[in-house]
Amino acid sequence: MDQSAPPPSPDEALATRLATAPGLVRAGASCWDHARTPIHALSMESAYADPQLLRDLGVRGARFAPDIGVEVIVGAETAGVPLAASISLAAELPFAFVRKPGYRGHEIDEPPVRGSGVAGRRVLFVDDAISSGASVERFTASLIGAGADVVGVFVLVDMRDVAATVSPAATAFPTESVSTYLQVLDLATVNGLLDPALHKLTVDAIVNRWADDDPRWDLLPVTGDGALSVPLRQACPFVGASSVT
Repeated sequence: MDQSAPPPSPDEALATRLATAPGLVRAGASCWDHARTPIHALSMESAYADPQLLRDLGVRGARFAPDIGVEVIVGAETAGVPLAASISLAAELPFAFVRKPGYRGHEIDEPPVRGSGVAGRRVLFVDDAISSGASVERFTASLIGAGADVVGVFVLVDMRDVAATVSPAATAFPTESVSTYLQVLDLATVNGLLDPALHKLTVDAIVNRWADDDPRWDLLPVTGDGALSVPLRQACPFVGASSVT
């Protein structure tokens, strides 16, 4: 009997293509939002570099749209715009993008939404990722203020699996994604982009939220050329952490 594993489903194959897009997953501890991260933040724009991958990501999002009766595809400025445009083409639905909240343009009364009209229409909000839901909350508030009926959210990576807190806005809308954050790390490791030992440390650091003084921070590679000239905790201290001398 053939004991070989069955071929991956189309969705699993797409998740693998996303996770292995060159430059999307990068080893090296870094700083983000005044805190340390065990690897660099995912470079979602790398998924847009391959036109075939971007097309297929759009097809995946377009499959979600009919289920919730979408009339307009709206991308979040800026990372959600290429994906939303691809979904719009695949679904043959109107496209628009919503400005970053607080944007000030050249016009005195700069509209928050550019492209197709959204007032009174069912909208699919598209972004590169969702985590705590803070961005979703701000962007969808802008859309609702413009009269849109936001009926769903589509993202490349759903990071709520590692978020410390998730706002009600991040659970209020039907949401679909190509992958989760932990799945991206798993697939990157299986395909040789992350060392298994680094993968284990990374997941541990994120899931168990290492303290500022956890010695395992010093086990993480920081740059492609090796260690920093100063300890990582000094180069990137936590908010409110005491100075390292």
